[in-house]
Amino acid sequence: MDALDRVAGPALTLLALVDSSLAHHGAAADDPVWPLARRLRALPGDAVAAFVAVRPAPLVAAGTAIRPHLDRYAEAADALAVHRDWSGAAAQAYDAGRQALAARLVGGGPDPGAVSHAGRLAATAAYAEATARWVSLSRAALARTLAEVLGSAEAVTVTTGTGTGTGTDGPGVTAGADAAARIAVPVLSVLLEIVEHGESLAAWWGPLLAPADAAGPVDDAPVRSDGSIRLRY
Repeated sequence: MDALDRVAGPALTLLALVDSSLAHHGAAADDPVWPLARRLRALPGDAVAAFVAVRPAPLVAAGTAIRPHLDRYAEAADALAVHRDWSGAAAQAYDAGRQALAARLVGGGPDPGAVSHAGRLAATAAYAEATARWVSLSRAALARTLAEVLGSAEAVTVTTGTGTGTGTDGPGVTAGADAAARIAVPVLSVLLEIVEHGESLAAWWGPLLAPADAAGPVDDAPVRSDGSIRLRY
């Protein structure tokens, strides 16, 4: 259990009241809550509930489970590196195909920028681990914001329903609705930062996670032989 788990229960109870207030009583037309809600396409209670369910442990486990498979790619590449003591057109074609397949598996070869299966697998593991760190840091940041709004005067107003007078945004908005908007703004703001960081993370890793086949197929052109194969014993 982390900090977000500890505050999630009371925070979601408060934010359910905030969502209801925004849905039924609104806020001033120029209130900063509206641009935030439009960008996230969610009210604070729904958005927080969705993120509370996101946890880093499955991502860490995924990265850990992937890494042992890298050794198998290395073992296969080592097997392909064994030189056969034969010559001729077929031998040359075999050597070229063997080297190309080894490069496809673990990288290297004449093209240092070629995509390898092991490289993509390692990138997938690293992406899972980086995403887990993003989730952990994001949960901590959201927990701090929720703790702050839970201890605010606006939370008392929204929870007790005492704000029936005119709010700070004018005669058309009650104090209770104004308090709900004041709670929603910091919650939506931190959630928007979390989403933007997650999008940046995905954009940075995206090119490294392209399918390994993007490097093009191993040359499978038919081998032309001069009819002789030379073997040495």
